Amino acid sequence: MKKRIVELGEGRYVTQRTKIIGASTVIEEFLNAFELKQEENDGENLRSRKSPFKESYESIRFLKSYPPANFENEYDLTGIKDSWDEEGCLVYAKGEEVRVYASTERGLLYGASALLHLTQGGYLRQILAYFAPVCRERGMKVFTPSRENIPFFKKFINLLIFYGFNTIMIEVGGAMEYKSHPEINAGWVSYCKEMAEYSGKTTVIQDQTYPWYKNAIHMENGGGEYLSWEEMRQLVDYCKERQMEVIPEVPSLGHCDYLMMGNPDIAERTEDPYPDTYCPSNPRSYEILFDVMDEILEIFKPKRVNIGHDEYYSIAVCEKCRLKSGAEIFAGDVNKIAAYLKERNVKTVIWGDKLLRNAVVPDAGPFGGAEIKMYSPAFHRDGKFIGIMPATWQAIYRVDKEVEILHWNWGLSGKLEDELLEEGFSVRYGNFDSYLFPDWQKRKKEIHGAMISNWSTLNERILQRNGIFFNVAYAYEMFWNPDYRETDFEKIRANVMESLYDRKNPNRKKYQVCEDTSHPKYVEFFYHTDYHPDFQWFVDGVFPEDSKYKIGEVCFLYGDGSKSSIPVRYGDEIGYKYASWKRERMKDQNMYQVDDHLIETTYATLPVQEGEETYYRHIFKNPYPEKELAQISVHVDPEKQCNITVKEIHKLM
Repeated sequence: MKKRIVELGEGRYVTQRTKIIGASTVIEEFLNAFELKQEENDGENLRSRKSPFKESYESIRFLKSYPPANFENEYDLTGIKDSWDEEGCLVYAKGEEVRVYASTERGLLYGASALLHLTQGGYLRQILAYFAPVCRERGMKVFTPSRENIPFFKKFINLLIFYGFNTIMIEVGGAMEYKSHPEINAGWVSYCKEMAEYSGKTTVIQDQTYPWYKNAIHMENGGGEYLSWEEMRQLVDYCKERQMEVIPEVPSLGHCDYLMMGNPDIAERTEDPYPDTYCPSNPRSYEILFDVMDEILEIFKPKRVNIGHDEYYSIAVCEKCRLKSGAEIFAGDVNKIAAYLKERNVKTVIWGDKLLRNAVVPDAGPFGGAEIKMYSPAFHRDGKFIGIMPATWQAIYRVDKEVEILHWNWGLSGKLEDELLEEGFSVRYGNFDSYLFPDWQKRKKEIHGAMISNWSTLNERILQRNGIFFNVAYAYEMFWNPDYRETDFEKIRANVMESLYDRKNPNRKKYQVCEDTSHPKYVEFFYHTDYHPDFQWFVDGVFPEDSKYKIGEVCFLYGDGSKSSIPVRYGDEIGYKYASWKRERMKDQNMYQVDDHLIETTYATLPVQEGEETYYRHIFKNPYPEKELAQISVHVDPEKQCNITVKEIHKLM
């Protein structure tokens, strides 16, 4: 049994008078962050709501124990003992008290999360609800936050807990202080500054400039700077205190441009002005890598380290390496690092693409560990042929089977994971797109879990535009609901959109529409636009520019003649009027496809379908609520040559 909900009748409200008993400080902070309790000044609102009960619960009690024995028979919970594990929890609301049962602190934290999901506007029905995840690993991969985005990082960790995640993987790279190699940090800051000259400069360098394939440039990591030991330690501690496993990602072999900053002598391709691959035949490569690794182990004290190894392109280039096969080089490097970590009681994780023999990208050809014909621009078969990339797939027979695999090519074919599973590897999905993933109920049985990825700046705007918020919220249904069905997509999508809009506007359901007021605190627009730029993923040095996405302004005119305005940006505060709501199975890949223009707006807006058109709700904060508001209007930037159609405007208090 993984889920059981028994309705026990009408309920009560959780208010400031409701005592929290037995909860850790972390759980109390978590509940406060999501404003579980209704404020005392909301009493009139509570009394006015349509519910036969106006009383509040006296207490919510957290108990690190198994539920009373009589529950199994009284509420038909046969089998609960078999599925009761360290993450399972049971919420029991009856009479004047709510009880949360779990066997561990992590379970109690998920019990707090379940309580938040069950409570609507402070109202919790009398209920017995049992929850347990259907997969062990439920993760999120991120870049190290910039110093200014540390507060948001903490907010995002709480959001991940709310949606039942238990793992955070943080790419470290050049974004942490290295006391043994300060030249890396100095080089990293200079390098990132150069790459940030304009949006997409990285793409030009990695795909169009040199007659060889290059790795993506992660110049957004750390915001182009680096955190001190103490700052990184505090981030790690924050996550661990909230029962998250923290996995540092230390890119090595490929994607490790940071290691060669100040150390160009270890580059595999010495003619590359921006080298991204170290020479595995050079002993100094490992001296530097292990120096860096030791500092990371000191700060993170992890159970596992992801050592990267994805998209390894500069294979057997130098005189020493070209005497070896690609598989020999790849397996030798993985095993060397894995042995180093094993001596320190740390497990190794890698991205698994270079172990795959039969990965094929439509219109681009063989990928992963296959022998690859290279073209310029990269992966464009209509471009200029520039050489052969040696195969590495044979390394699947040589790599230590204790190395764990992140399988991120799941969308190319449902059979690719079998290549890894048949060789005895422990596999979990990487770069997971929950809402695009097919056949979850069948495929999850042999997989340890899944990890979503954001390959860009860790801030609210980027996570929304890259669909990460939607991805995370949708995954909650897959990770925790044993009865998840792909045919329920439309229902789940509606719940996800509503849930995320509530997370962005946590007090939304407390607001009252007051059309006659001249001092609204907020204004909610219901509108759309015919502006329709091509969809863009904001990764690897591509970032949203207002010159492209700002299409107008919401203007506030006050009684004293003063004015204020707030930008309206496509994809952020407004979306396309003809966004498609269809989800269809792709013909040339093993995944679904949706209209990304719809997904990217979800969180800051609430998309609403009306016939063939889509409108978007968005709440703007009145810059000066103390002033008398005379007029609200929308101005469109003339150079965009588009329209913004406003259907409704509501003043909120």
